[in-house]
Amino acid sequence: MKLIKRTYFLTALWLLPVMFIGSVFCFYMIEYIAYEETDEFLTYEMERLLDYHKTNGNLPDYHKVSNIIPGLRYDKPVFKDTLLLETGDNEMVPYRMLYFTIHHKGRDFTIVLSHLLLGKDDVAQGTALIIFGLMFLVSAFLVLIVNHVTRKIWAPFYQSLNQLTQFKIGNPLPQFPKTTIEEFETLNATLAALLKKITNDYQHNKEFNENASHELQTHLAVIRSNTEKLLNKIPESTGKASELQTIYSASTRLSQVQRSLLLLSKISNGEYSKDVNVDMRQILFQSLSTFSETIELRGITVKKDFQPCEIYMDAGLAEILINNLVKNAVKHNVQDGFISIKLTASSLETENSGLPIQGDPGRMFRRFAKGNNGNSGIGLAIVDQICELYGFVLSYEVSGTSNHKITIRWR
Repeated sequence: MKLIKRTYFLTALWLLPVMFIGSVFCFYMIEYIAYEETDEFLTYEMERLLDYHKTNGNLPDYHKVSNIIPGLRYDKPVFKDTLLLETGDNEMVPYRMLYFTIHHKGRDFTIVLSHLLLGKDDVAQGTALIIFGLMFLVSAFLVLIVNHVTRKIWAPFYQSLNQLTQFKIGNPLPQFPKTTIEEFETLNATLAALLKKITNDYQHNKEFNENASHELQTHLAVIRSNTEKLLNKIPESTGKASELQTIYSASTRLSQVQRSLLLLSKISNGEYSKDVNVDMRQILFQSLSTFSETIELRGITVKKDFQPCEIYMDAGLAEILINNLVKNAVKHNVQDGFISIKLTASSLETENSGLPIQGDPGRMFRRFAKGNNGNSGIGLAIVDQICELYGFVLSYEVSGTSNHKITIRWR
């Protein structure tokens, strides 16, 4: 949820109970004011009639009051509420009554004055109109104010956030905007220091990996070269030839592992970022062509079902992804086995025959997971790393006893 929407949501949560309490208060306040005004009016009429009697010595005319009751006495004016029939609408309506006594010619006469009151329904309706009108005005005012204030005050934050989301490791450090708001200035300074440290650590790590890779590859090349020379000089019948062959194979394997580890490091650091629309069919054809000799020698049958599929990703990583999948299907296959590859716009499935594996198939995506052939590799770990980078869903299934299926769902 965006910040401004969160602000509206929390404001509404506070506004609703406030409006409810305000509506109850407004209802009773309107009712109180209505009673006060009515009582004030009736009191004024009573005083006017008392002055009239004192001046003229006569009782008020019947048509000027609600009723005149002879013989009934009130020691002080009394207010009462009652319901009277409204002849026009033929319904009972609330009235406020005032009873007071005038002593006239030795007798007591109670004068009754009345005034129409606002009904509770009328008060409730009026209150609702006031509250809803006020709520509309307050809401509109808040929306305008919050929009204006948010855009103005939070502008430096959004600028920093935009630069932060566009920043990629290895690129120049972003220049955060200057601001007079202390909290944002502290945030920008903290982010700048953090990014600088991350960039420096990344650069040092990258240089170390490159230097270590260069030195290791150089010495491994020397080992392989000298071992190969010795193999050419020593007869195969001797035991030393077998030992030298083991050294040569181990050094070759170590060189491959080192290159794979360097590749994993580059993927993790996001060094592959030139994304384009990649034709996955074309890469599959190229990869199968690369391993065609091995496939033919081992008598592996390849079944292909390729539909048009373009994926937005780095072209180099796409080739690495496909090559590792095909290489895995070929390398861990059996003599006269099969490989089935199905490509659609939404997924890629590779299934191959092979030896049964023990335990969870998902462990094969871990680095240096050993298969039944005893080899420790990171080919599928590279596949897993690429899928994680692009949000692809990767799964490994074993059907029957020896059929291995790897599925990648693009979207």
